[in-house]
Amino acid sequence: MRTNRGYLLEVSEALGIESDMLTFIDYRYHFQDSENRMVFRYDSATHHRHISSFPHHKHLPDSIVESHKPDIGQVIEEAVRALHRETSN
Repeated sequence: MRTNRGYLLEVSEALGIESDMLTFIDYRYHFQDSENRMVFRYDSATHHRHISSFPHHKHLPDSIVESHKPDIGQVIEEAVRALHRETSN
């Protein structure tokens, strides 16, 4: 979703159907500010094997931390809180 301030929340989930069951394949939730700087990104890409929650992790502007897959409601709430912090300064 793009706000009138130019912020962007990109949501990507890949799901499959196997034996009549919905199965999770991959996800990426990316939030960036109006200057196109990443605020945070959760994903399950397999490039950070040293993280104990592998393949799940969270990117912050200056670090990568362990994380579990958040639900979309949590991601939206976190984006709204970050937006409020940034716009209240």
